[in-house]
Amino acid sequence: MKFVHVSDIHLGKKLKTIKGDLELDFYSPLKQIKEIIHQVKPNFVFICGDIFHHKNHSADVEEMFIEFLIKINDYVDFIFIISGNHDNEKRLYNFSLFNKFLSKEQKIFIYTSIDLMNDIKHERVSPFSVGEVDVVVLPFLEYKLALNAFYNLDIPKEFAYSFVYSSIMKNFLQQSKGKFKFLLGHMYVENSVLGNTEARNYINDSYYVRLGDIDESFVYVALGHVHKFQKIGPRNIYYSGSIIPLDFGENFDHGIIVGQIVNNFPKIEFIKLNYKEFITIRESKNIFDEIEKNKDKFIKVIYSSLDYEILEKIAKFDNVIKLQKEIIEEKKNLERSTDELIDPFDVVKMYQRYYEIEKKSKSNPSIMALLTNIEKTINLEN
Repeated sequence: MKFVHVSDIHLGKKLKTIKGDLELDFYSPLKQIKEIIHQVKPNFVFICGDIFHHKNHSADVEEMFIEFLIKINDYVDFIFIISGNHDNEKRLYNFSLFNKFLSKEQKIFIYTSIDLMNDIKHERVSPFSVGEVDVVVLPFLEYKLALNAFYNLDIPKEFAYSFVYSSIMKNFLQQSKGKFKFLLGHMYVENSVLGNTEARNYINDSYYVRLGDIDESFVYVALGHVHKFQKIGPRNIYYSGSIIPLDFGENFDHGIIVGQIVNNFPKIEFIKLNYKEFITIRESKNIFDEIEKNKDKFIKVIYSSLDYEILEKIAKFDNVIKLQKEIIEEKKNLERSTDELIDPFDVVKMYQRYYEIEKKSKSNPSIMALLTNIEKTINLEN
């Protein structure tokens, strides 16, 4: 039983640079993935969310993904796709219509949180069953579901989001009869190492899923959301990571996972794709030699004392796309402000922290009580 695990493609992602918007190359890595799939001929392809970078993505990038599905269709048995926090769920679901044109039987299964909520409402939550295999699909879920669990079920707020995922997972597994169980998820799991460019609104303690809340019966857990390839803990829980670097913070290998179940255990291989790397060069005496030596990479130059004439020469290099002045005092302030960040979804704590930092006093108890009631009312309505 062979599978390919892909995630966080982020089609349509662009970078703001000194030369204007830079369109990242997605065609080349998708072509490489297609060639790998043609060679491996896997039973399953798992695509674990954030296919597109923008919810209002262009027709061009949508066509690119459709072309990718068409080109791999004849070389796989089944393709499973879940939505991530970047994806437009309604538009993504429409890709399932291609089944009728690509093959006589359904091969592409797309699952979003819209589908999940409908299945929960009608009590029909069950895995996709294919022979001896059951595939449990957990798309990205919004935080308001965790707040409902917190207010209605008295689950501690720090565990509420993880509790929601765990509860849904158990509902899926109650209907599972397959010998081999796979889990597809788009989530931020305990002990994962961030790739530095993930959307911080969705990578924080509010969206934290405990490792212990992921059922141990899964032979393989295919995750998306974190951009760095990694195994989580001693179990078979993997992030495949993004397929290319999406900015200068992602100076690590990018690619996909190719796996095979051997003796009820996954044997996996991470395959690094070919792409143009992002590197950072600091101001030095031989900076022009460094830029020349790395012509095949995108470069950000960090400087503190270079004059305008030298900066103008540096900017003329095609591979230099960012210039950043380093100011030590600003850097210290940024580090200090980062330490003071708290859960952006907890209005009560934000208000309390505002008083402590800005007004150097305790927050007003009556206002704290009012905010608590407002937050509770809003989330009960959701």
